[in-house]
Amino acid sequence: MKKVTEAILRKDTTIAKVQFDREWFYSIKDMQDYLNEDLSAVEALTLPMMIDGEQQYVRCATWEDIERALVKEPLQDFRGSVSKKKMPGRGRK
Repeated sequence: MKKVTEAILRKDTTIAKVQFDREWFYSIKDMQDYLNEDLSAVEALTLPMMIDGEQQYVRCATWEDIERALVKEPLQDFRGSVSKKKMPGRGRK
């Protein structure tokens, strides 16, 4: 994943964003493309944004919500891959 800060996101013109109630909200779709990550687990809300001079309602989230979804539990991907080895001589008789 890219090294990203909220300051970088605010300057990037390829990401649709809107300030609402003193917080910046970023388009989930644009952030998925920018980070090349699946953000379907991010808590999002729909806000109006001006995109190409037209008002559209877009699913968006704060940078904190996006970061929270990107942080994975250590070894999360390996949880199911550990197999239990049967010990010889420990079965039924």
